[in-house]
Amino acid sequence: MSDPPPIARRTPLYLAAIGLSAFLLFTLELYAGRVVLPAFGGTPAVWTTALCFFSATVFLGYLYAHTLTQRLSRHTGSAVHVGLAILAAAAAVLAPPVVGLGAAGGIPPVLSVLAALALISGAPVLLFSTTTPLLSAWYSQDSSDPWWLYAVSNAASLAALLAYPFLIEPFVPLSSQRVAITAGLAVLTVLLATIVALRPRAAALARTAAEQPAAPMPARRTMAWWVFAAAVPAGLLLATTTHIATDQVSAPLLWIGPLSVYLASFVVAFSRVGPRATRVAERLVPAAATLMWLPYVARISWPPLLLIGLMLATYAVLAVAIHGRLAAERPAEAHLTRFYLLVSAGGLLATTLVALVAPIVFDAVYEFPLLIVAGLSVLATIPGAAAPTRSSDVRTILRETGGRLAPYAAVAAVLLAAAAMDSVASIMLVVVVVVVGVQVIALGRTPRGLAIATAVALAALMLAFMPSHVLRVRTFFGITEVRSAFGGEAYEEIHGTTLHGLQFRDARGTEPTSYFVRSGPLGEVFADVERRKPAGASIGVVGLGVGTMAAYARDADRLSFFEVDPAVIAIARDERYFTYLSQAAAKPRVVVGDGRLSLDGEPYGAFDVLLLDAFSSDAIPAHLLTREAMQTYARTVQPDGVIAFQLTNRHFDLAPAVAATARSIGLGALLGEYPPDPADRERLAAQSSRWLLVGRPAALSTFAAKGWTEPTDGPVLTDDYSDVLRLLRWRRAPAPPAENE
Repeated sequence: MSDPPPIARRTPLYLAAIGLSAFLLFTLELYAGRVVLPAFGGTPAVWTTALCFFSATVFLGYLYAHTLTQRLSRHTGSAVHVGLAILAAAAAVLAPPVVGLGAAGGIPPVLSVLAALALISGAPVLLFSTTTPLLSAWYSQDSSDPWWLYAVSNAASLAALLAYPFLIEPFVPLSSQRVAITAGLAVLTVLLATIVALRPRAAALARTAAEQPAAPMPARRTMAWWVFAAAVPAGLLLATTTHIATDQVSAPLLWIGPLSVYLASFVVAFSRVGPRATRVAERLVPAAATLMWLPYVARISWPPLLLIGLMLATYAVLAVAIHGRLAAERPAEAHLTRFYLLVSAGGLLATTLVALVAPIVFDAVYEFPLLIVAGLSVLATIPGAAAPTRSSDVRTILRETGGRLAPYAAVAAVLLAAAAMDSVASIMLVVVVVVVGVQVIALGRTPRGLAIATAVALAALMLAFMPSHVLRVRTFFGITEVRSAFGGEAYEEIHGTTLHGLQFRDARGTEPTSYFVRSGPLGEVFADVERRKPAGASIGVVGLGVGTMAAYARDADRLSFFEVDPAVIAIARDERYFTYLSQAAAKPRVVVGDGRLSLDGEPYGAFDVLLLDAFSSDAIPAHLLTREAMQTYARTVQPDGVIAFQLTNRHFDLAPAVAATARSIGLGALLGEYPPDPADRERLAAQSSRWLLVGRPAALSTFAAKGWTEPTDGPVLTDDYSDVLRLLRWRRAPAPPAENE
């Protein structure tokens, strides 16, 4: 039997297997999230829960790889792994699509999301996650440096993340994506079998191992630092994703941004430029950590692309600095799988705490500043160093830590003042302060400043956590606050940064406000309902808010609200703040659940008018806009009824796509735009709004006569094919008045 080809000739096989596996892993991650998202209300928490699921599966894959290399012989381990690949391919073929799967009654939505993800992607993800550590271990056994393969793996994952929104999702339907992933899994299985067949015989491996000295086991303190260092960037990944997804949109596009930065930092850290990039990043960390406070501490209305770029850039600095330090502390090759296992354990620990524990323990995203402090702590420690035994050693460490935090504290005070300005001048001031701060850091850190850093950090915390609300609730679906408005004359409900309703506490308390004033498009919709159904109408509303639309109900009307977040329902029913529901002329029926899934259970022609108010938030539930959803709405509305979409949105121009989707099933669409009436703006906090009416031509004729216009054509959205990127307004729409933002 001839000897297998040398490692240099087999390297392309390792590259192909690791690259393909990593590309498929993150393509499947985005595909699975895209499939599951519509079934659970389109909330950003679905994405963070998905990250938690994939972190857990990657940990299991790394544990499998470590066990395989440590406990089984080369021949047995190789056979087991090829068998796993075959089983994973079979599971991918048999896995059902779960587009229609929703949260089961009595089961927390987090568990339902995890179960759905396991059903459609569990086995393939487990196989994909084993490839990098296992093949790297095999590669090192062939007497070659394996660490650069980790950079290759993360580069392939990054390529998948960048390809998905621009090359895959816009052009490839979900059903075809699933077929392509399954085909890629088959190719990977063949590559793995080929690598196993060409690996050196066990005797040759034994001779090579005997020639090398045994590597000592890493110290427990060092291994614990690996876990801690890996946990901080992973936790910041979720915290940053939560910020962006809440303030912008719940979609793969913006979820990919922080994850791309996370993967790119691994590529840089484990490449040849890693040491140099790490040194540069470490000097920029104080300024970056300071800038990360801006979107958290101050509620600013800068252009969204600027805020997203700011968060991603600052997160990149911290991730490169920490991952670079982690790469520098990697062990001997004999402990490669142990190192990868502990790094994945850190990622799993962070994602579990941020995605599952934090929403239960905290009523706001307090994990974000805590992780920034943890990141500074990681970089202030000396991995593997012995614990200090003398007070002078302790003072030295504290002095060095203070020196690292001093630039952060100095820049923080100026930036917090700049954020409060909320103007172009503040943006310029930030640029100046950052440039000066970077120069100060480049010249060297001061040995003093721990007390100053602590004082400024505490002041920043006090400002950040100073209660501007009378009630705050955090659930799986986000953070909802009730705030006092108009000098105490009203209460408003805020979800993220978006106003979801406002009610005055005086004689104006029975009047609809904000987007829903009677002088606006919604007033015309209800006037038409009263004309068509003088004896009473059946009204359906998707999206409760504070229940403002109940102000339009008459005694004989039948009013049904559909709301996915139980906390929103509880707030709307709390008469200390809002009384639209309790004072409604027609007692409303409130259904808990996703609007689309709930409407599936309603009878044919259940409503004379169906109102959808789920799109003013910056987190767009795109599954409520697809053709399949439109067919559900059309089924539940009477032939002479209308479907009204409240499409007011700061970042997305939704009207063309919704109109085109309605036309694709034979319905017409008319757009009504409302510039606030000055009197109602002053009296009822009226705000600009856009409403799109969908229905048969006869039902829309009255509105056409009143000046409603046909919107321009746009893309047709479907469950199988939906590209939200082209709906994004790259220039931010004007913000509402600051008092009601």
